[in-house]
Amino acid sequence: MANLLDRFNKTVVGSKGRIADYAPVISVSGDFKLVTDLNAILLSWNNILLTPTRSYDHDPEYGCDLYKMIFDQADSVTEDNIRNEIINKLPRYDDRASITDVNVFFLNNKKGFVVNVLVNYKGVVGKLEARIDESLYFQFMG
Repeated sequence: MANLLDRFNKTVVGSKGRIADYAPVISVSGDFKLVTDLNAILLSWNNILLTPTRSYDHDPEYGCDLYKMIFDQADSVTEDNIRNEIINKLPRYDDRASITDVNVFFLNNKKGFVVNVLVNYKGVVGKLEARIDESLYFQFMG
């Protein structure tokens, strides 16, 4: 019994002085995949970007309204709106890292865009890429 408890304590979220979380992916051992440090933050930020506001019962303000901009005109005004939405929402719900830059690329073949959020966590630089397109919109509105 002590071995199971020791194993749990070594892999529980936030143990060992590190940021940790579980990704919704099954590893080769049959467990959920443990992600740590910057990858845990990127997973959290991805969830914030892809969750529409008012869709989470316990915190209706949680999430982003990026999906509302999918059918907006692909211009600098929309690009600024997307950038502002990301810069305002991510630190509100997860301030463990800082945003270095946000790049927006509009899709040519269908409605939507890709955002690249450059992240700095304790001197480690990473990138979160999120694709927001019409299939995501119809998933929420359909």
